[in-house]
Amino acid sequence: MNSSFSPSSPSSKTDSRMKRIRILSIGALLLFGISGHAQERRWTLEACVAHAYQQNIEIKTQELAAAEKRLSLSESKWSYAPEFSASAGYSLSTGRVLDPTTYDFVENQTVSGNNASVGVSLPLFNGLRNHYNLQRAKLDLRSSLLAVETTRRSVRLNVTARYLEVLCAEETIRDAEQVVSELEVQAGKTERMVEARKVTMADLLQIRSQLSDARNDVLTARNTYEIARLELCQLLEIEDYASFRTVAPDTARLVHGAPAEDDAVLDAAQQLPEVESARVGIELARRDLQLARTAYWPTLSLAAGYGSSYSDARQKMFQQADGTYRYEAYPFFEQYRDNASSYVSLSLSIPIFGKFTTRKNVQRQKLALRRAEYALRTAEKQVEKEVTQALLDARTAWARYLEAQEYVASAEEAARQVGRKYDLGAATVTDYNAAVTTRVKARSQLLQAKYEYLFKMKIMDYYGQK
Repeated sequence: MNSSFSPSSPSSKTDSRMKRIRILSIGALLLFGISGHAQERRWTLEACVAHAYQQNIEIKTQELAAAEKRLSLSESKWSYAPEFSASAGYSLSTGRVLDPTTYDFVENQTVSGNNASVGVSLPLFNGLRNHYNLQRAKLDLRSSLLAVETTRRSVRLNVTARYLEVLCAEETIRDAEQVVSELEVQAGKTERMVEARKVTMADLLQIRSQLSDARNDVLTARNTYEIARLELCQLLEIEDYASFRTVAPDTARLVHGAPAEDDAVLDAAQQLPEVESARVGIELARRDLQLARTAYWPTLSLAAGYGSSYSDARQKMFQQADGTYRYEAYPFFEQYRDNASSYVSLSLSIPIFGKFTTRKNVQRQKLALRRAEYALRTAEKQVEKEVTQALLDARTAWARYLEAQEYVASAEEAARQVGRKYDLGAATVTDYNAAVTTRVKARSQLLQAKYEYLFKMKIMDYYGQK
């Protein structure tokens, strides 16, 4: 029997189908992978800030507090409206019962009845308490909105810092990979020089050791990038940080020199939400003092009401021609009409002696007003200190950036010259490695200086109300 398989055998067809399935599967994976990559979103800094405004928990918490203050303001506005109430009741009594409509006792009878009434009350004067409450509610809402704005600005600054960390990490990866590429080229040259017996094997080993360190630097840079990206996504409340990608801005356009206008920045910083909130705190303390003083004044209020009642024990009485009386059932609606009553009352309350409670409250609010004034002075001094520190930091960062540029220029030129001498055999591998190390250090310092400067300028934008 021939043990060989012909091309048309079932096994051969099965293998062919399996190959086609593998090809289709690989094609589908590539297609979906490319499609997923194409749909990958690129996040600009402004997009990150806008997303943080919508998702950040601290901002949402402050917005909830502001919503509560809006409700309080609405309540204060409605305090001018009169209070309106209505009541109704039903009763069932057995035995010796007092008829609520006639105030006569009924013996050994079950009596049912009901009553209904409406009433309205209006404070005419209460020492302007409603007015001061309304003014205080407006200030309280403004203070809460300022707290929202302060939180938003703080979140914006934090997002900016994290975003710049990601950008710096991306550039660090590119620089590290460039160093690896250059060392790989140099390692190839050194291998040929070893073959030509121009340098020793020890020189090649040193180059390879330098290359290994550079590759480790790439791994470290990528790890730093992943951590920076993870921290930014956590701040933005984004779970899938692996697909998060940034959009690198034109940093050369953003680098425009150190800030020079001290007075302008200081004046703008005095309008920050935290300082304005301290000013509102003084106004709130004044309203609280005014509210405390309203307890010295008398209160005058007006009330009015209307009501009626019904009892099934009551009967309607008619006098007959012979002088006798007959009794009939008293209809519900007639009884309600006949039993109707109304009232209007005006009440005046004058505080005479309240164990000095009002006086102590007024003194307490005076102390709170002084604390609020001190808080404003503290906030102004703190902002002035922070702005001055930010100006010094920004100018120092600009000077470091300029120095780093000069350092990179000289290190690049030194590395180029040493590399050419090494290729000609006029420099040792130690000289070459030292030049490469210095260039890597210079590039790293330039990156750090650039992004430190950009962040310091963002802080200046924060104080400059941009």
